[in-house]
Amino acid sequence: MKRRSILFRINVILGLIILVMMSFSIVVIYVGEQVNKSSSKVINYDMPAALNTLAMLSELGKMNANLLEYVTGEREERQEYYRNFDKLFRFKELIPEDSAQNNTIKQVTEIILAHREAAEKGVFLVYDPSLEKKSAEQINDLIENVGKPLETLLRQMKNEEISDAGSGSNFVEIVNDDLPAVRYYLELVDLAGDMLAALDRFILGQLDAKRSFYTDGLQFESYLSLIKPLEQNLDEIIRINEIERLFNELKSRGELVFDIYSARSKVKAMQAIDELEHQSFSEAELILAALSSDARQNVNASMNGLGLLANNLSWVLGLSTAVIIILTVSILFYVGRTVILPITHITIAIDKLRKGERDFKMKEFSRNDELTEVLDSLKQFQTELSELDALRFRESQMKDALLSEKITAEHALEQLKETQSQLIATEKMASLGALVAGVAHEINTPLGISVTMSTTLNRNHRRFLDKVKSGELKRSSLAHFENESKASFKLLTLSLAQASNLINNFKQVATDQTSSKRRVFNVLETFNEIMSTLHHCIKRTHIQFFVEGPDDIEMDSYPGPLGQVITNLFNNAMLHAFEGRDQGEVHISFSIVSEQLQILFSDDGIGVKEEFIGKLFDPFYTTKLGRGGSGLGLNIVHNIVHNIMGGEIRVESEIGTTFEIRLPLIAPAKKDDIYE
Repeated sequence: MKRRSILFRINVILGLIILVMMSFSIVVIYVGEQVNKSSSKVINYDMPAALNTLAMLSELGKMNANLLEYVTGEREERQEYYRNFDKLFRFKELIPEDSAQNNTIKQVTEIILAHREAAEKGVFLVYDPSLEKKSAEQINDLIENVGKPLETLLRQMKNEEISDAGSGSNFVEIVNDDLPAVRYYLELVDLAGDMLAALDRFILGQLDAKRSFYTDGLQFESYLSLIKPLEQNLDEIIRINEIERLFNELKSRGELVFDIYSARSKVKAMQAIDELEHQSFSEAELILAALSSDARQNVNASMNGLGLLANNLSWVLGLSTAVIIILTVSILFYVGRTVILPITHITIAIDKLRKGERDFKMKEFSRNDELTEVLDSLKQFQTELSELDALRFRESQMKDALLSEKITAEHALEQLKETQSQLIATEKMASLGALVAGVAHEINTPLGISVTMSTTLNRNHRRFLDKVKSGELKRSSLAHFENESKASFKLLTLSLAQASNLINNFKQVATDQTSSKRRVFNVLETFNEIMSTLHHCIKRTHIQFFVEGPDDIEMDSYPGPLGQVITNLFNNAMLHAFEGRDQGEVHISFSIVSEQLQILFSDDGIGVKEEFIGKLFDPFYTTKLGRGGSGLGLNIVHNIVHNIMGGEIRVESEIGTTFEIRLPLIAPAKKDDIYE
């Protein structure tokens, strides 16, 4: 049967899902683009056009109202007209230039510009409300200060004439004088009132009021001329003169009002406003209303399109969601049947195997895929585990036998460690013995010289005494004895001092190497003390020993172990580096590097082969086994440097051999530290 991979099946299903998701994404992207276009059209074109055309229409209505209020006397409406004009054009600028109604907007703009030009020429330049206000103020003043006093005086004169006619006895005088005077005064009162009323009507724009004013004035003058002959009393003449004066003032100031204020200008302005309202205003209003209506219809259409797109998107989302849910459930069912169920059986089988069960039958699957292969492998593993259990049983029997052998080996290891400790102690004692032998050999020379000088001094002293006792002592003999004595004493003193110095150095080195006490010490002095105890080893050779380093470096550490390190390195050099040679150089140099003491112990000997360098510090490793080498010297050096002094050591061999030792200036503290 052809093998069918689970991964292939899952990939097919995932491919279908990806295809559905891509289709869904394409549809959503397409619908989103359509929504974006529609919303962009609404936001960037239709809505601004609708709102701003309405605003322009509103401002146009305000401009027309400004003109009407201007001719009613509100002069500030002129500035308000221009402000509303500017607002209208600002709203016009907010309409997109590439709008479909752009040509119509340009037409409206031309109409509104013509409206403003006509308003300026026909209204603002023709009619000035301030002149009307000024004329009205003059008329009010004329009525109060001239008209009312004139009417009052005429009524007084009329009432007096009526009284005279009622109380007089001369019928002829009453008929020819009093009654005509009463009629004339009544006419004058009416004419004065008519003249004042004509002024009011003139301000209100009645063009015939001026003619009525002058006609009434002529009649007033004719009646006044008729009444003058009838009034012969001095008081009456004075009052007639006052009436004439008031009339003349009324007439002259009325003429001044006619000169300042032209009622025809207001009429012309009203006619211009009426023409603007019925022509340019109506035309612009109709166009803007149509534009606003079209823009609102476009907005409604775009919003309906958006709603349709939203409904379509809802259907697409719902359908896609249903398809995805169906695919998901199908995948879950398929994965559960083809993957989860076999994995569950595999898990149960593994758990049984883990618990030690071996005799159970695994379920068979009639598929040829990875999990079937896993089950086959698991069956093979079950068989192998059964074989392994048998092996483990035999292994447990072997472990019991090996355990007894392990105990025997551990006992042998303990004995080996004890032997190693004894060998290390023996090595240390041998080193100390070599130190004692070397010091004894070095002390023999100054002590031998001292014995020789003391013998010579004793002999010379006896001879000198014999000459003194025999009386043969001469001045030259005394001087010779004195010179020999001084030279002998000087040589004796130097020899004894050398011996004393060797003993002191030996004492310090021996004390350090045996006690391992911690103290503060000068590095150069310690190295010199150590070298003085090793000088006998190279005394009869041509090997030279050099110590180089600052004289002010001090350490808080263990001088004894340090001396043992230098001694073991020196002995190692003498044993191995100069084999077959009687000349060479050994150098010890030290300095401070990175706040540590760096010691370079080098020789110009035969060196160490590269394959042996990694084994130099191993215990019991030596190339001179049975010929003076124990194999513990460098192992002891390594242990002292690392475990006691807290440092590190490495070796290289190019020209001769160089050991590099790095030690902290203050050694790590130990529980059993004892300071001197």
